[in-house]
Amino acid sequence: MAKKKYEQLVFSGLKENMDLPFISKPQAYFRGENQIPGANMNMGWQLFVKPILLEKEAHTHDAHEYLIFLGDNPADWFSSFDAQIDLFLGEEMEKYIIDKPTVVYIPPNMSHCPLNFRVINRPVLFTALLQTPVFTKTMDGKEFTFKGPGADGPLSADMFK
Repeated sequence: MAKKKYEQLVFSGLKENMDLPFISKPQAYFRGENQIPGANMNMGWQLFVKPILLEKEAHTHDAHEYLIFLGDNPADWFSSFDAQIDLFLGEEMEKYIIDKPTVVYIPPNMSHCPLNFRVINRPVLFTALLQTPVFTKTMDGKEFTFKGPGADGPLSADMFK
């Protein structure tokens, strides 16, 4: 088959099977420039099925981030939401309880987390969108980078300290 002019802009390898007991497998991730050269976004779709303190410590990113929390039924993202998630924002660790479908905007360099999926009565579709070519975060003065399991090997537990 002949090569198409724009095929480098089309990516369908979103499926990942990270073995994390609190989310269902497979998950879907787009890993930015590692998968489409020039892309300036990282995005993940995960279905949380069990409570988990996902991010125990605050961290920052040098780019805009959006955290999206939805219920598990695409026919009705809203009435299917049945969870309580704690998110802390800013240096003062202001606590927010997410108990309905919510989008959280996190400006560059804003401290955020812990992120605690405290009660999950029904699965929660969680999407994180980070507007940077490579996923990076700074936590306790240390920078973490993750390009995906094919690029970096297995996911490190240090990412979820």
